Amino acid sequence: MHHDFERQFARYLALFDSQEFDGSAIDYSGLERHLGFLRQLALVENSSVAVMDLYKRKYAFLQSKFLPVLGMELEEVMVKGPRALYELMHPKDIPVVIDTLYKGNDFLLRQPAGEKKEYKIIYDFRLRAKSGEYVRFLQQLLPLELDTKGNIWLMLMLNDIVPDRGEDAAPQRKVVNVRTGKQFVFADEGAPLSRREIEILGLLSKGMASKEVADELFISVNTVNNHRRSILEKMNAANTAEAVRYAVSLGLM
Repeated sequence: MHHDFERQFARYLALFDSQEFDGSAIDYSGLERHLGFLRQLALVENSSVAVMDLYKRKYAFLQSKFLPVLGMELEEVMVKGPRALYELMHPKDIPVVIDTLYKGNDFLLRQPAGEKKEYKIIYDFRLRAKSGEYVRFLQQLLPLELDTKGNIWLMLMLNDIVPDRGEDAAPQRKVVNVRTGKQFVFADEGAPLSRREIEILGLLSKGMASKEVADELFISVNTVNNHRRSILEKMNAANTAEAVRYAVSLGLM
């Protein structure tokens, strides 16, 4: 790995040194209670699901359909941990991802214990597939379990393949309150969609036709269709359903 990466990654990991764990007070039955649901989640959502044990600093659980796409074995990823992904990550995405993780987790760690599980970090990045082409993934990080002192003990990590937005597209990253939808930390960096586009996509997601959306917003059908084409282009989505799924994952809806 490049020297700059090692320095930045070490700075990120040092964040968690502020959490003083008492190993004797950690009840691993808390992890067991989640595993059945997480295995089903990985199957139903066709996602990669992982749980990071921040006390032991290693994966406690990993189930992924994407590893063959990346040419990786489960055992290799379990041993290497997140470093296995950085070895495949697009060089331009690495500093943005590290910065996102540092600032996002710093925000989480500073929240009161009773509120830490109300937030999730969302960001996207590209990984080199076995074919040699880059595939864009969107990862969501959210605290799954706290210890008795209020430390984040288990971190849930969800990965999904999403439409690629092009080589020059700015990375998407958010810290979102899952209860209120309010965005933090990176909220001023701008969304890929305008407020009007998000509004129209929300109405389309309810099954409304362009004419119904036009009547609801007092605009022309032509204007709705223009926005619709713009949304699909910006999200590089094949259809409205795909655009909706991506927008929800990004915390835009």
